[in-house]
Amino acid sequence: MLRFLHRKLIQIRVPAKDSKTLVFSPQNHHPTLQSISNLSHSTLQSSLTLSYLEKSCGLSPESALSASKKVTLKTTEKPDSVLSLLKSHGFSKTHISKLISRRPQLLSANPDKTLKPKIRFFNDLGFSGAALAVLLSSYPTVLCLHLKNRIIPSVDFLKNIVHTNENVLLSIKRWPRILNYNIQTKMNPNLSILKDQGVPESNIVKLITTSPRALVHIPERFRETVEIVKEIGFNPVTLNFILAVRVVAGLSKLNWERKIELYKSLGWSGDEVLSAFRKQPLCMITSEKKIKRVVSFFVDELGWKPSAVSKYPNILLLSIDKRIVPRCSVVCLLMSEGLVKKDLRIYSVLQLNENSFYEKFVSEFQEGVPKVLKAYEGKMEVGWEKEGQNYNS
Repeated sequence: MLRFLHRKLIQIRVPAKDSKTLVFSPQNHHPTLQSISNLSHSTLQSSLTLSYLEKSCGLSPESALSASKKVTLKTTEKPDSVLSLLKSHGFSKTHISKLISRRPQLLSANPDKTLKPKIRFFNDLGFSGAALAVLLSSYPTVLCLHLKNRIIPSVDFLKNIVHTNENVLLSIKRWPRILNYNIQTKMNPNLSILKDQGVPESNIVKLITTSPRALVHIPERFRETVEIVKEIGFNPVTLNFILAVRVVAGLSKLNWERKIELYKSLGWSGDEVLSAFRKQPLCMITSEKKIKRVVSFFVDELGWKPSAVSKYPNILLLSIDKRIVPRCSVVCLLMSEGLVKKDLRIYSVLQLNENSFYEKFVSEFQEGVPKVLKAYEGKMEVGWEKEGQNYNS
């Protein structure tokens, strides 16, 4: 089609000022024809970009179309070099597809001057192979940050606080966006607030490596968070104090109140909610769906009182499908066979590590009660006998 159009354009004759006719040539630069030529060139580039994003980068047609609005490829030389560099550092097709779909502009980056120095820096820090691929594909903006003015100063500041490269890696893995901040300016005031409250250095390191985002809040809000945690009854020298700061800093006032009302709707009193929070701060960031499932299971199936569940908030962090239901199924089955005592404490059973539980309750009875393995694997429906049955907390 383009060749046909080109032949037609060459044959067009345009009236000249001296009434003579001139055969059109590109040197005449007729505005209309020039715009058609530009349009054809743009169309070819767009087609190349879409094709490259799909075939070489592994993007779906929809993702390729979206990405093509952010990058235009004139040739494949530079993007080929970029992909070659990524593959040489352990990036799989999935990693590359994810990275390019999020930051397609990287296809136009200079591999030697822009990308290699940053990849080398992260390699030296301890990120390599799959770990590096996961980091950069999940947050490719890191490759767009200035190495000397942003990345290196941020890493140096973190290392000065958390002391080891391993801890620096943990902090970045937990929240890669931390490198996007001037963290010295952001964190220093909040670190001072924690130190003034007597928080041990080891606990501060724990907070940075598990939830660095909590420390980039504006100082006024962070100070308010610390005061709330103290008022609830947390001791600044304990690890739970840091966990509580992490939770409260990450929740808006509305979401905090909403979570309290959820627990109340399940039969807990306000004091029981705060008591549970003091024992296990992470119970306040457990999803509403999971909270309802866990509490309902213990109340409706095992016959616990809601107040009993509130005494053991750690169970809200356990998987209901992979741990709670299978283990309770095993215990229920063994109780029905008279092989374990009726006063067995369910909570202590749930706290056992996997090997200990298997050896004590599955392997021990599997020969005499073959169904115990099915119960453990979640392949057997159990009729929870609440009448006269006491599943002790």
